[in-house]
Amino acid sequence: MTPHTRKSLGPALWPALLVLLALAAPVFGTEAALKAVRVGKGPHLDGLLDDEVWKQAVPFTGFLQAKPKPQTPPSERTEVFILYDEQNLYIGVYCYDGEPGRIVGNTMAHDAEDEGEGDDNVKILLDSFQDKRNAYVFFVNPRGARSEGLAFGEHSSLDWDGIWDAKAKIRKDGWSAEVRIPFKTISFKPSLTAWGLNIERYIARKQETIRASGADLDSHFFNPNEAAPLEGIAGVKQGSGFTIRPYGLARTTKENESGNPRDWGTDFGVDIYKNFTPNFVGALSYNTDFAETEVDERQINLTRFPLFYPEKRTFFLEGSEYFNFGTSSGGGQYHASFLPFYSRRIGLVEGIQIPILFGGKVFGRLGKTNISLLDVGTQAFDNSGTSGDPQDVLILPAKNLLAARIYQNLWQESRVGFIFTNGNPSSPARAGADYNRLAGVDFRYATSRFFGDKNLTFDVWGVYNWWPDPDKKKHQGYGVRLDYPNDLWDINTSFNYYGDGLNPGLGFISRPGVSTWTGMLSYSPRPSKDSWLGKYVRQFFIMPFADIYWDLAGRLETRMLSVEPAVQLESGDRIEASLNSNYDVLPYDFEVADGVVIPARPYEYTNFRVGFETASHRPYRLEFNHHFGQFYSGHLTETEVGLALKYKGYATIGLQANFIRGRLPEGNFDENVYEIKADFFFSPNLGLMNYVQFDDVSNQLGWQSRFRWQITPGNEIFFVYNKNWERRWDPLSRFVPLGDHGVFKIQLTIRP
Repeated sequence: MTPHTRKSLGPALWPALLVLLALAAPVFGTEAALKAVRVGKGPHLDGLLDDEVWKQAVPFTGFLQAKPKPQTPPSERTEVFILYDEQNLYIGVYCYDGEPGRIVGNTMAHDAEDEGEGDDNVKILLDSFQDKRNAYVFFVNPRGARSEGLAFGEHSSLDWDGIWDAKAKIRKDGWSAEVRIPFKTISFKPSLTAWGLNIERYIARKQETIRASGADLDSHFFNPNEAAPLEGIAGVKQGSGFTIRPYGLARTTKENESGNPRDWGTDFGVDIYKNFTPNFVGALSYNTDFAETEVDERQINLTRFPLFYPEKRTFFLEGSEYFNFGTSSGGGQYHASFLPFYSRRIGLVEGIQIPILFGGKVFGRLGKTNISLLDVGTQAFDNSGTSGDPQDVLILPAKNLLAARIYQNLWQESRVGFIFTNGNPSSPARAGADYNRLAGVDFRYATSRFFGDKNLTFDVWGVYNWWPDPDKKKHQGYGVRLDYPNDLWDINTSFNYYGDGLNPGLGFISRPGVSTWTGMLSYSPRPSKDSWLGKYVRQFFIMPFADIYWDLAGRLETRMLSVEPAVQLESGDRIEASLNSNYDVLPYDFEVADGVVIPARPYEYTNFRVGFETASHRPYRLEFNHHFGQFYSGHLTETEVGLALKYKGYATIGLQANFIRGRLPEGNFDENVYEIKADFFFSPNLGLMNYVQFDDVSNQLGWQSRFRWQITPGNEIFFVYNKNWERRWDPLSRFVPLGDHGVFKIQLTIRP
């Protein structure tokens, strides 16, 4: 086999796959049982657990360590109490601690990104259907910061926002939390005699994880299969199933470049949700608005492929987990990521917000069938009268956009499904130009009982995309993946094919017209705690990785081989490095920076990376990554530094910078991004968040300030202000205001 041809790799997976599936017989362990006690009226939430009604609860103390010493007694005692009344489920947790002065609670932010590892916290997983596939998760830390989401298998998402409440207090012998989950917030099967429940406590300074169930290194807390039965809940009702969320707002906008006067206006809209069954929801949205959404993080793109940005808008996030398909994932410099449905295509075109007139969706489970159907209408858009730059003019007709997903549960953790999308949000007003449809099927075999207690996943998928393409290119895509995600060994291999005509109007693909094989092996031993090394090192990581691309004629186009050693210290600090060998054939001249054009031809080059980050539980956090070495025809260095200072959850000041220096025969370039985050919280319900960004590629400085006040769960007030400047040299360096945008918004929730 020559270096520029590819050997078929897909069939080689099948014999090994058959052997692996044969070994994946389910094995079930003994689960601890927890008991819920019914009371006439639940406790008042203050985090203290001192209401008399808590004395009626049956305490649970049978926690075991999952990390670092699985199946051993925890270093600190934890007690759990569970009550319920006609309206709510109450969970009280008392986290004893011999050193209460070292309890970590550095955030009060909702859905904090690093809350799982940065602070002491308690996580609650609730499988109210006992299907052992999907569950609700709720987090609370010692400052009362809350997060909520959905769990499925080894994964979780904070996209779901439920209405619930929690309070927490740091005490002289530890910390305690009280959680109230209204039955109207969650879906459940009324006839069940037991729900699934798991509770995890994380002690940040010790990096110690303890659980009520599934206390093993290869057990994932977010896998409902690991939950214990929660007995005693009976005779509760979900209510009418209606949720009405009206909003009203006042806004002002000033565009300096247009020369128009400041614009003022008001608006309103409403979202209506209805539970048709305990786990099948319908939603209608009129005049959908996303004023409170945080701005995207700026990124510098050193590749010839588009960047991936995550969805942040609540209406599209709710139920989005049902659209998970095949081997789809996002991000990565060389990863040919593919999403058949990417909701950011709706209401955002070329970075410009397109007004959404209405949205309708249904999502949920009917028996063993999972369904999600989304239909959205966008308004006609024409900014030619307000844009000061002809290149920014965008004219689009009104659109109707549709995405549908259905899959059937198989066995205990597997599924087979179908996806369909219709529409092209960015097509101009020409007859037939917006014709774009995609259909696909996928199958997943998953088990968390492989060899008794190991995790294994096998995926296969295929799609076809119809759209007006006179060149009759290949419009199909397909792939296969085998994944063994466990603590000591994590092995992943996949093969994917993306036709050069695969261009989903409602999807995302970074690199069509290629076939790709990816292989990753991670060996992660943990030194014995009785050895001298185990006193300083928590875990080693050795990760060889290969990512290879061929064009559709079978010629090698890109190859990246890397080895990434890393070490996690007992303190929580992490040190890592990588050696990367690259081969890339540029099919066309590539402008990597303004005026710097790399000629089309093959390139082979090697580069390196070193980095470290301090433990996230410290009141400060320092991150450093330095990339250096060859880059196509020359050399490139990229340095990323970040510093965050945290004060007991009340304030977090974060500074981050990215410095890029390219030195090539075709020209030199320097590119930089600077970020400042300054968040201030008076309580978990009241905060002011500021985000300032500047990059010298666009030469634009942006500031967003977001004020959020949750008066009661589900009822919120927002004030969001955005202002942008452009740096100019005429003849002096100065920042010229481009415009600003302010919104005052009130969001209510009514549940009859």
